[in-house]
Amino acid sequence: MSIVPASSSSAVLSTLTMVCSLTNVYNQFSFKLNVDGSRYKLWRQIFSNMCRGTMCYGHISGKSKPSGNDDEEWFSVDARIKSWFYSTCDPGLLQIISSNECTAKELWDKIEELFRNNKMSRMLQLQDQFRNTKKGSHSITEYCHTLKNLVDDLKDVDSPIIEIDVVMQILT
Repeated sequence: MSIVPASSSSAVLSTLTMVCSLTNVYNQFSFKLNVDGSRYKLWRQIFSNMCRGTMCYGHISGKSKPSGNDDEEWFSVDARIKSWFYSTCDPGLLQIISSNECTAKELWDKIEELFRNNKMSRMLQLQDQFRNTKKGSHSITEYCHTLKNLVDDLKDVDSPIIEIDVVMQILT
């Protein structure tokens, strides 16, 4: 096997090629991100890893910008990333975050704002869910998994739950 120098044009794939080679994005997710944000952390991790893996993370971080209004490659990559949002987000959420002529960065920022910047209201909602979650007909494994997700979500909004509170919730 021969090694081709990284500077060789045959060894370097363009971002457009990488992005277009990723098909069936919805297969990367076993769920759609919805307005309640219950799986936002996982969705964010998968989505950012997809962008890093296809060398287009700059489109959602803001580091990549078009060279001008005629930068077809940049706009093509951005449109493809926006289609990933459309494939992985619930239509109700898309109605909240999308607008005409928005960029992938703007979609990313709106989702961030919706799920991270509304910490107080999100924290209150999650605390209420944590206190009112009952085992019901779920298995103990499913119940504990649900509580763990709520504990993780609360930690993300700077409202960690101490271990004794988790144990007490499980016991009650």
